[in-house]
Amino acid sequence: MFSATQLDAFSSSSRVRRLSFTLNRLKCPSSDDLRRYLRAMLSQSAILSSEVPSSQWITDFTFVETAAGPLVVCLTHGGVWTWDPLRDVWQERPLTFACAGDPLNAPYPDAENDLGSVAAVVSDGRVVLAAGGDEQGFAFWDLESGKLIREATYADPYLAAMTEVRGEGSPLFVTATQYAEQILVWRPSAKDALLELPNDLGLIAGLTAVQGHGLSRAAAGGRDGDVSVWDLKLGERIASFGTEEGCVEAVSLTRLASNPIVVAAVEHEIYVWDLTRDSDDPIHDPWEGHDETVLTLDTVTFDDRTLAVTGGEDGAVCIWDLRTGTQIGNPLIGHDRSVETVRTAVINGRHVALSAGRDEKINVWDLQA
Repeated sequence: MFSATQLDAFSSSSRVRRLSFTLNRLKCPSSDDLRRYLRAMLSQSAILSSEVPSSQWITDFTFVETAAGPLVVCLTHGGVWTWDPLRDVWQERPLTFACAGDPLNAPYPDAENDLGSVAAVVSDGRVVLAAGGDEQGFAFWDLESGKLIREATYADPYLAAMTEVRGEGSPLFVTATQYAEQILVWRPSAKDALLELPNDLGLIAGLTAVQGHGLSRAAAGGRDGDVSVWDLKLGERIASFGTEEGCVEAVSLTRLASNPIVVAAVEHEIYVWDLTRDSDDPIHDPWEGHDETVLTLDTVTFDDRTLAVTGGEDGAVCIWDLRTGTQIGNPLIGHDRSVETVRTAVINGRHVALSAGRDEKINVWDLQA
């Protein structure tokens, strides 16, 4: 996957950055500082680390497999960038302003996009990017040209969350809006939504969707601690769970053995529910592994293992065995600030996790180490 020299260089530089960061903080060490220091000393190193050239923190990213190889699409406060992890090459991707076609935009010819959430799919041989933000409706672009496929207007509700539908089948997006609180399913070239999912959660914080094995599902978490799951083929809600703990920051759908499950990050805790059970109780007691709020999670299944990867405000990345409900190894300490997004992926046949956040870099972690 990567050369031995490259792995050694990234491993060494990652350790140096970690130790420098933790030692600086330990000038007046607290118990939390000491715990983080010990974790850093014992932690597995990232196999690859790269910093976005814009020197802006990464608010969100997604992973897409193109004809030319894997590509990571990142949102930063400085715009959209893509990263080729095999060549460690960054490229800035200018996009037409989402509301450029709205007559209300005429007085503002230099208006720029304000994007906070991103998704991407390959459709008809091109990468289609979907994005929106806390103060902007969502739109679709051709990533290569930056031209709009579906425009937004100033009247559109702002975006709360967005995801591509991962797995097999036709490429689709799912969006959740603020205020109107609509959850909509889209084809990447469509001007109008394919269907609307009934929303009993109110304002959405976390959103995910998958299709494969004859199933097509979406799941979302609300700011009040509840989680819902929908059948994308029927457009119906099929399950609902409550935590009474706070905002559901992230959700993920996968399988444990042969059973579909939903995983949710709520405050400091991770919940897992079996979608084949009648019970609303999680299959394990909720578990904790982060010192601060869990902001993001993803899941993956390989070699009869089902894992969750989480990232938090504490800058740590944790790996969990969803069968046993236990953390695997020590937290991965490779970020100096909060981890905003994690994604699992396969690069050159190897299962990895990618993490990024407020320290302006992406780390790649080997899940098969």
